[in-house]
Parts: sequence; C-alpha cells; structure tokens
Amino acid sequence: MNSNIYISIISPVYRAEKMVHQLVERIVNSVTTITDDYEIILVNDASPDASWQVIEHECAQNKHVKGINLSRNFGQHYAITAGLNYAIGEWVVVMDCDLQDRPEEIPALYAKAQEGYDTVFAQRVHREDKWHKRLSSKIFYAVFGYLTDTKQDASVANFGIYHRNVVNAILQMGDRFRYFPTMVQWVGFKKGYLPVEHNERLEGKSSYNWSRLFRLALDTII
Repeated sequence: MNSNIYISIISPVYRAEKMVHQLVERIVNSVTTITDDYEIILVNDASPDASWQVIEHECAQNKHVKGINLSRNFGQHYAITAGLNYAIGEWVVVMDCDLQDRPEEIPALYAKAQEGYDTVFAQRVHREDKWHKRLSSKIFYAVFGYLTDTKQDASVANFGIYHRNVVNAILQMGDRFRYFPTMVQWVGFKKGYLPVEHNERLEGKSSYNWSRLFRLALDTII
C-alpha cells in the first residue's frame, strides 16, 4: 500500500456527465481540510452518456482523480467493489455521484471516526428522495431484517467512511451478489452513526426503478 494516500473517496458513476465536475470540485474542497494525501476514484458503470469522457477530463486536470471504466453495466454495488479493489487509502469514503450525498459531510464523518470507530455511517435523517424510493426502501429493509433476523436501518446507505481493515475484510468476501451496506454490517468492527443532510438529486432521476429494486432485494435477501 502507498502510505502517501491517507483518504480514498470512491464514487460509482452512472448518467452523471453534468454532475461529475461539481462532484470532484466539492470533494476536493472538503477532503483538503483533512489532508492533501487523497485520491478520488470515479468508477464509470458503463454509463450511456458522456460520463467517461468527463471523468477522463477530470483525471487530466487533477492528478488526485483516477478513473475506472467498467466493460459493461454491472450495477452500483459491483462498481463500488471495483473501487475498493483499487483504493489504497487508510480511510475510504464511499458516496453516490448524484450529490444527494454531500461531500461537505466528509470532514464530519472523519472526525467521528477519530473517536474510535472503524466505520461511520452517514445517517440520512430527512431523505430527499421521491416518495416511491422512500417507500420501496422501507419495505426492502423491513422484509430483509425480518428474513435475516437482523436490525436494518433505512436511513443508512453507501455513504460513510471505512477503515482499511473494514475494506480488506469486505474484499475477502467471495459473495457473488454484492450489496455494500449489508456487507459492511456483516464484517463487524466498531460502528458509529452520524446524522447528515441529504440533498435532492442535482440532475436527472435515479436509475433504480421498481423492477431493479425488486431484483436487488431478491438477490440480497436470498
């Protein structure tokens, strides 16, 4: 591991050509309040728009930005796994690309982790998703928690900060189906939670329709 990298920020990218520049700019402004030893890993999940071209431009403009271009659309959680395999930071932040996860929360997540936590989940107290997204999420977590006899929290998703030990444990899991929040819960370690603001999506709409949400739920639960 390159010890010069202290924090890695991973974001899976899909249909985000108009958001990538602002995403990178806001991450840089936030993470540099902690350290100058960072990397931003943008994983293009075979987005059908010009997201990859924008990522390439950002890489050319800033040596801290690195791009991964997947050969086809594997899905968000597989894209996160690709980023985890590439990341070399002692701490790893995972966040969505649509800026509903606010980069400005990164310093607060890091500060909370310094209280002795290996994982700090961003807890979306007031979600700004559409009503059907909030409803489907609640149903998914309720059913998933019941069938697996575990406590699930619909306010928690991918956004959070994770120590290298947590990341290594997740990468050792050989599960065919990947669902990042549950994998983080499963590997254990000391967990903390931090209430954060949750923004509306900057552009476009979520790629998760009812069909994709159902398939994700079925795969994860089984």
